[in-house]
Amino acid sequence: MTARLQHAHPMTENELKGYVLQIAYRNGWQVYHVPQATMHNGGGRGYPDLTLARDGEVLWLELKQEAGKLTSDQAGWQLALPRMEVIRPSDLARGRVDELLA
Repeated sequence: MTARLQHAHPMTENELKGYVLQIAYRNGWQVYHVPQATMHNGGGRGYPDLTLARDGEVLWLELKQEAGKLTSDQAGWQLALPRMEVIRPSDLARGRVDELLA
């Protein structure tokens, strides 16, 4: 996976999402994702980018650029949810995403 992560620019959240979704689908996760435009115009402000479920397990992923910070709404969700992970490009490069979604 690391060889494919060579970018001339910092990886965007959208690019990161593409990689994470590939791994999730490959490993049999069901994925729920609401487009950002919907989130900004309605409820659920700060809700994690991806909700994944498989075999009774649920995992919430908030995707961030390397230096991205959680908003106060996102931090509130992190406290409220039993298993919310913040994922950055470095997590993908070092195999953490593969481990989480194995």
